[in-house]
Amino acid sequence: MTPSAAVLYGRLVSGGRVRHLQAFAAVAELGSAKRAGEAIGASQPAVTSLIADLEQLLECALFLRHARGMQMTEIAQELLPFVQRALASLERGTDFVTFRRTSESSIVRVGGIEAALNGLLARALPPFMNARPDVMVEVQEAVMPRIASVILKKEIDMMLCREPAARPEGWEFAELMPDRLVVVVGPQHPLLTRRSLGFADLSDEVWLPMPSAIPARTVFDMLMNHHGISPKYRNVITFSPSVAMAQLRSERVLGLAPYSLFRQLVELGQLAVLDVVDMPPFQPVGVLSPKDEEMSKAALDFKGFLFGYAKQHP
Repeated sequence: MTPSAAVLYGRLVSGGRVRHLQAFAAVAELGSAKRAGEAIGASQPAVTSLIADLEQLLECALFLRHARGMQMTEIAQELLPFVQRALASLERGTDFVTFRRTSESSIVRVGGIEAALNGLLARALPPFMNARPDVMVEVQEAVMPRIASVILKKEIDMMLCREPAARPEGWEFAELMPDRLVVVVGPQHPLLTRRSLGFADLSDEVWLPMPSAIPARTVFDMLMNHHGISPKYRNVITFSPSVAMAQLRSERVLGLAPYSLFRQLVELGQLAVLDVVDMPPFQPVGVLSPKDEEMSKAALDFKGFLFGYAKQHP
């Protein structure tokens, strides 16, 4: 009979050790018990024994042994990301312990979508750190589909994002700053010489496509459909502003995106915004967080600072 997930979890908790997970990840990444042992400071027999222990606990084969090394089974391939995240979380935890033992500072863990990080947090962090050197801010990027997961795992104290369709229980959303959609191009794009463009004027242009998971893509598709345009695309899809910037600067392509996403690059002159007049409204950026009384003092202070900064520096 196949053991249940609860049984397997109980076995790992009672019989497993972090060393088992470390050995599994090392063999998975390096394909050899010998090289894995060198990487984690263990002998080859010790690594082989750890893998055998883990396979016994889980009642499944994790690796296929052959003359050239060890190859992951399908189960191991699917298990690996979970183990890697667990080890990364432990490593972050030890970083925090070391920090707190050597510093009186408090820690605030902030997640944010790329638009919030580029449009607000990158500007607000320097003055906050100058005003509050007693607070350490840990920042991690999160895409909209992952926000609920990050909150559920209690990996952050607050999330800078757009208002989600459903809020996690006990969390509330408050607007920090408005945002708008813009058409971004390289600084030498010939359309920059024209004013009061409409979307109909862009029907023959090539667009940098956006991932379907982001709200701006939904608006883009709506606009194209409304104007009866079948857009031509550059064959690159990316969440990365730096990759998008390289495409926009090197090719005659357009990108529809929130201004906050490329604000720093536009202000530095590395990208430019076309004067397109018929742009629809767009969702603001805000903070998703627990109720104030459930937040730490440091997190609450940081949240208050962000509201003040956003008001003074829209």
